[in-house]
Amino acid sequence: MEVIIAVVMLSVVMLTLLQIKSDSIFLVSKSNEQNKLRDYIQLVVNIDNENKKNENIFLDKSYRFKNDDIRKEFKDIKIKVKSEQINSKDYSFNSVNFKIITNENSYSIGDDIKKNIYTFKIEL
Repeated sequence: MEVIIAVVMLSVVMLTLLQIKSDSIFLVSKSNEQNKLRDYIQLVVNIDNENKKNENIFLDKSYRFKNDDIRKEFKDIKIKVKSEQINSKDYSFNSVNFKIITNENSYSIGDDIKKNIYTFKIEL
């Protein structure tokens, strides 16, 4: 009877450990995928985007690689770019007038991964 109880307890512990391992592997793979998508967004941020506001950017059209594996990976990546002016404020200091314009650039892949970058422009 003691042996049966010990085997059952061991089985429960082993199943629990296997479930924990499975969950951690899933979380690590999901985290790696999200990091990869964030890196893709960073590639688009690094491109000179002055002409590409409020449109979709496809990585395979923005970057040209000879490696077929990388081209295939980039083929289905679409990044939505949205730019808007958030604030504009006039200031005066010692008879110098200037204006500070705040813009928000939003980059997203799907609904999960999103990155906002704020820029400030000073006009005299």
